[in-house]
Amino acid sequence: MRVVFKLTKRLLEKVHARLQRSHPFAFERVGFLLCRVGLLEGGGVAVLAHDLHEVADGDYLDDPSVGAMMGPDAIRKALQTAYNRQASMFHVHLHLHRGKPHFSRIDETETAKFVPDFWNVQPELPHGAIVFSEDSACGKCWVPGMKAPVDVSQFSVVGIPMRKL
Repeated sequence: MRVVFKLTKRLLEKVHARLQRSHPFAFERVGFLLCRVGLLEGGGVAVLAHDLHEVADGDYLDDPSVGAMMGPDAIRKALQTAYNRQASMFHVHLHLHRGKPHFSRIDETETAKFVPDFWNVQPELPHGAIVFSEDSACGKCWVPGMKAPVDVSQFSVVGIPMRKL
């Protein structure tokens, strides 16, 4: 299945700025991109990010074994946002380096635990996780009806200049 993920240059800049801020004890910040979804001609899904839902400072758990650990309130608030705004949700965080990022083993196991929970509030929509680097991205998308997540095939940043990551 082909999954194309698009966001504006302005939203990408916002993601980078907000997620690079320091936190009192977490080593990194995380958030969720709210998205709309469309079907691609010839099959596949277009995911269009339009807003950032940030995890509040108080919703992180103090767990030095990981870069950032969301508490249950963080997940509950993101689920409520998905329900209220009828949004597809993509968990997002940064790896601050140039080049293509990769999900760590912890990223893969933790997202596999909570991303499918979004089907409880938006069962018809795909949901996923993205890791941005300074100049690239990688992502996984859980599509309704599919047993395993699929890799995001393409990332596009819409703005001047438009570019593919």
